[in-house]
Amino acid sequence: MAALEEPKRPQNPYWLWLSDNREQLTKESGSGGVGAVGKLAGQKWKAMSDVAKKPYETKGADMSKEYAQKMADFVAAGGVKGKRRAQ
Repeated sequence: MAALEEPKRPQNPYWLWLSDNREQLTKESGSGGVGAVGKLAGQKWKAMSDVAKKPYETKGADMSKEYAQKMADFVAAGGVKGKRRAQ
């Protein structure tokens, strides 16, 4: 029998958006630096309308539900929540 592996937490809507737009943001910031890209991304995310954020929020909610189900299955199978982080 294979060892149980704790499911990984899903990305939140901001991180989903950032992964889709990182290349463009890197070009726009003029720097590949994490700080510059992160600052620009944060500003753009805050300025986005709720309508523009909706697809990412929906996908994030779906991923969270899937994660909750996988975690429930993991715990029901005898897994210990948080053990992976403790190692």
